[in-house]
Amino acid sequence: MKTAQTRFIDALTVKVEAEAGIRAAWLTGSFGKERADRWSDVDAHLLISAERFDDFHKGVERWLGEIRPLVFVRLMFDGRMVNAMTDEGMRLDVWLHEGISAEVTKGETRVLYEEEGVLAWQPRPDDELSQEEAAALLRREIPEFWRCVSMMPVVVGREEELVGAAGNSIILFALTNVLCAASGYRRDRGVKALNGFLLPHHRQCVEEAVQLNGKAPNGTVRFPLRLARIMREHGPAICENWKVDYPHAMEETVLRYVTQELRSLGYGSALAELE
Repeated sequence: MKTAQTRFIDALTVKVEAEAGIRAAWLTGSFGKERADRWSDVDAHLLISAERFDDFHKGVERWLGEIRPLVFVRLMFDGRMVNAMTDEGMRLDVWLHEGISAEVTKGETRVLYEEEGVLAWQPRPDDELSQEEAAALLRREIPEFWRCVSMMPVVVGREEELVGAAGNSIILFALTNVLCAASGYRRDRGVKALNGFLLPHHRQCVEEAVQLNGKAPNGTVRFPLRLARIMREHGPAICENWKVDYPHAMEETVLRYVTQELRSLGYGSALAELE
């Protein structure tokens, strides 16, 4: 049984083959890597000849709407990417390339249409995370994690519950980015695909923290503290594995400040989450 995505892709292929000026069309993302499921976005690319590009660009919303009605559309990245949603709820990104040729990556590209010799194939990058990539990730995400944790007493003291909920999501994503580094593999998919890049025991402890959020008194306060405990337990070892200095001084400063403030605000019992 065909999904909304496969029906759209089939119709897109027919349409680009009949459209003068389109020299190639291909898919990247989940469909390009043959990892798509019924919930995947469609990431399409169109290579358009220079003499036809401006006219095509002006009418791209209508052109796409002829394949399937759109309920949302916007142009991003100086108009070179169309971000849209069809009336079936299918999410769509269409990149518009101008010129006579384009580079695509082996193992990450599914070609729908191509004039002969238009696409230049490049080797797929190694899936393994490099030392430089891991070091950059850890040096970026761990300080950001503790910086955000340090702001938790601010939103608690001001009773900014909505800000606190938004901040907790940032803390959660910073933590999972750090834990992903433990797998040793480059995360080559977007924010909607995380499970495959976490080691099982890391995934379990974070999922347990998420499931407990809101079920106990002061859940919005306890949740970031629960995540802080996970970072304390696993962050230093991950850094040691990648030969990166863990910011112990920052962690200690943040936890000392948070502990003092939460006690003064009457949330001292929540600090048990750090133990």
